[in-house]
Amino acid sequence: MNISIIGSGNMAWHLAHKLKQSGNKILQITGRNEQTAIALAEEVNAVPNFLLQNIDVESELILFCVKDDAIQEIAVSGFKTEAIVAHTSGFRSKNLLENCSPNFGIFYPLQTMKKGMEIPFENIPFLVEGSNDTTTQALQNLALELSKNVHQVSELQRQYIHVAAVFANNFTNHLYELAENLLSEHHSSLDILRPLLAQSAQNVQHTSPAKLQTGPAARKDIFTIEEHLKLLSSHEELTKIYSILTESILRSREIQE
Repeated sequence: MNISIIGSGNMAWHLAHKLKQSGNKILQITGRNEQTAIALAEEVNAVPNFLLQNIDVESELILFCVKDDAIQEIAVSGFKTEAIVAHTSGFRSKNLLENCSPNFGIFYPLQTMKKGMEIPFENIPFLVEGSNDTTTQALQNLALELSKNVHQVSELQRQYIHVAAVFANNFTNHLYELAENLLSEHHSSLDILRPLLAQSAQNVQHTSPAKLQTGPAARKDIFTIEEHLKLLSSHEELTKIYSILTESILRSREIQE
């Protein structure tokens, strides 16, 4: 498939490389940042481009790998094509693109992407939607070139999946950051927790988190909870977070009992 990509950030970098490796032709990389657009274009033997109106007319798919707000900007810019247009947002509606083409959809890989990091794509969930059967099938077939874990979902399903991913991934990573800051403040490092984090990630691969919860709140150890809160008394934000999560775990235990 002849593909043009709008964007030159993390998502664009990974998809451009993987789509090229799977046998597709990356025609153009269109970006506001000339330096990163040129660099990515060189890496995938594409042509750098900086204007929407100059997107290659041979493109069969135009993939919007841009921040959510930028999708809206492009959608109202007057850009029009007969090619398939799809964006990679986990939350925004495919209908943002309805004025760009009659063939529009979603091509969303559910994975954290950082430019330059090696990511195995074969098990990444790809969520696809299309404005018509032909578009949906084309996006599904393309996703299957990259992963065996492809799902046709409704917009509402995708949005709830995205919210769940924020809880499971983004919030969890922020808690890692808070833990690292606390350890650093007391002359230790996150290294002391890495084996625990690795084991927890391994455990949840095959078991419901509800069956894996441990710790003071899970065993209703009020003494330890109160002592922890004393240690955190000089950290107002950490105290709030600790209390909210503890209360949530306690309520969850009550429901399960």
